[in-house]
Amino acid sequence: MALYHGTNSKISAIDLNKGRARTDFGKGFYLAGKLETANRWAANRVDLSGGTATVLRYEINNDLFRTHGKRFSDIPELDWLEFICQNRHRKAKDAENMEPRHDYNWVSGPIADDQVYDVVKGYMSGEISAEVAVQKARALPQTFQLSLHTTWALSFVDDAGVYFKQYTSNGWSRDWIKREG
Repeated sequence: MALYHGTNSKISAIDLNKGRARTDFGKGFYLAGKLETANRWAANRVDLSGGTATVLRYEINNDLFRTHGKRFSDIPELDWLEFICQNRHRKAKDAENMEPRHDYNWVSGPIADDQVYDVVKGYMSGEISAEVAVQKARALPQTFQLSLHTTWALSFVDDAGVYFKQYTSNGWSRDWIKREG
């Protein structure tokens, strides 16, 4: 299965330590099911940190999904919302807790993107109920993400056959380029 990672540089190897904390499914390596989603991730990363918008295409061995993981429904449900809140919410007293806050090799499900973020924030602050939050999240366009959290999960990624595209002043490169190294 081909999945996409959007970033601000061409990476030579996946490093789980470089993942951001307090993300939807916890600190990990995130892949999108749609190229357009990874394009947005890359553009956002450049806006935050500079660099060159880059999308890498990885082949994932489907046997990954036979290992210890968590698959959420394709549409937002209450368990998905609670899981995201658990991973995003952090108080000063639990700042030393390890990331991710679960023991799964991988997690997959809908993306809590910029639009869903406001729904999650409203739910976490108590401004809206769980039922309203799930209804609002369901009304938004759905996209799929897979996050990898362990070196075991990374063993199901074809790291030798990685291709990438970069964004230039002329737009996204037309052809996928095989990554060397």
